Amino acid sequence: MPAKDRYHDTVVRALRKDGWTILGEQVDVFVPSRRLWLDIRATKGDQTAIIVVEVKGFDTGASAVAYLSDALGQCLVYQGALAYLGLSDLLYLAVPATALRGILGEEIGRRAVQQAQVGLITFDPTREEIVEWRHYNKH
Repeated sequence: MPAKDRYHDTVVRALRKDGWTILGEQVDVFVPSRRLWLDIRATKGDQTAIIVVEVKGFDTGASAVAYLSDALGQCLVYQGALAYLGLSDLLYLAVPATALRGILGEEIGRRAVQQAQVGLITFDPTREEIVEWRHYNKH
């Protein structure tokens, strides 16, 4: 099992505060010859909509572009696995609000996230609250 991002537990608490029920953490998903680990799987309300959340701090790494590429690449692999398994779970990338002052606030970051069609959850790590949800519709 891979290590949790340092904000993993913060995002779990923020989602719960926002009314989400956590269905699982570090959920293992099997596709042919591979095992993947999804950070958080959650539902809200009538439980017909399920989300998968990948948590990234965006506060490490020598290159912001490389970190963004790795994060979005991981999300694309997860989207492929969810589609392969026939799951309609919506994928979100959870990042601290400070990440929007970095590469995610720049044009290249905004366009890359939109192009990858990954939703974005921004959270306040101090208050452990969701600040914003950004949804990107598939074309």
